[in-house]
Amino acid sequence: MRNPILFGLVILILDQFTKFLVDKFIMYASILNIISFVDFFNITNVRNTGTAFSVFQDKNLLFSIIVSFLLLGLSIWLYKNWSKINRLQHYAFCLVVMAGLGNFIDRLFRGAVVDFLDFGIYSLRCPAFNIADSCICIATSIIVIDAFIFNSK
Repeated sequence: MRNPILFGLVILILDQFTKFLVDKFIMYASILNIISFVDFFNITNVRNTGTAFSVFQDKNLLFSIIVSFLLLGLSIWLYKNWSKINRLQHYAFCLVVMAGLGNFIDRLFRGAVVDFLDFGIYSLRCPAFNIADSCICIATSIIVIDAFIFNSK
């Protein structure tokens, strides 16, 4: 896709659509086993009222306010610096903004972020996450690698 903003919008729509499907077809707190070998991959329906990895649970309002200001600030910075950053960074920053917006929409309309991707081996599990969380991690990694390894601005 040639347009980073359109790419981000597609990710936002995909994120919200998958969360809608999980809400509609998987009962809250239930588990749908997808890859049963060593209980590797499940789709669950859980809510996160905290930050990443469920830190600061039940601080949804405070975190929503903080996230809204961070997203607004990052969006303004991105708009002002669009011509100063490279194409890879365009995609990465748009991904961070749109994915952050996806989780913000959850907080605003669902009261918590819907997490459903559950990976692990038997009882050793990563905290459940969603597409937006994945995109934020991937985009942040791209930004860091691009800035430090490839010595970009």
